[in-house]
Amino acid sequence: TIPGISELFGPLEYALRHSFLPAIVGRHVSDLERKLFTLPVRLGGLGISNPVEGSDFEFQASVKITENLRQLIIDQQSSLDGYQADIVAEVTRDCLKDKEVRMMRKISEIGSDSSDERLKRSISLAQEKGAGAWLTVLPIGSLGWVLNKEEFRDALRLRYG
Repeated sequence: TIPGISELFGPLEYALRHSFLPAIVGRHVSDLERKLFTLPVRLGGLGISNPVEGSDFEFQASVKITENLRQLIIDQQSSLDGYQADIVAEVTRDCLKDKEVRMMRKISEIGSDSSDERLKRSISLAQEKGAGAWLTVLPIGSLGWVLNKEEFRDALRLRYG
C-alpha cells in the first residue's frame, strides 16, 4: 500500500459512479445514493466502496496491522518466533471497530441528508437481519439462485424504493 494516493483513485470512482452503478441500477445515481451504496450490505448498502474516500483509512489500518511483521522483516528475522499474533488480532479488531464507527457515522449523514421519508424507510428495511442475503449469495443456477439483469434491477428498486 502507498500513502496519500486517494486522489489517484479519482478516475476509478468516476467510472464506478458514472458507468458501473448506472449500468447496475438502470438509471443515474444521485450523490446520496452513491453514499448509500458504499455501506456494507448488512447496513443497507451494496458494499461498493468509494476508493477515494476509503484509501487513506485502509492504508493506515494496513500499517497498524502489519507493524509487527514489518519489524520482523526490518530486523531480518529468519523465523516468525517474534510474531505476536494476539497483538495483531487486537489491532485488527480495533481497526474493524474504527471502520464500523465510520459506517455508522455515514448512516447518520445519509439520514440527515435525505428529506425523503420513503427512502429512509427503505434504508431501515434494508438493514433488517437477512434483508440483503440475496446480494451476498453465490449465483448457483442449479439451485435457482440466479437473477437476470431485469430481476436484479427490480430487486434493487424494491430494496431502495
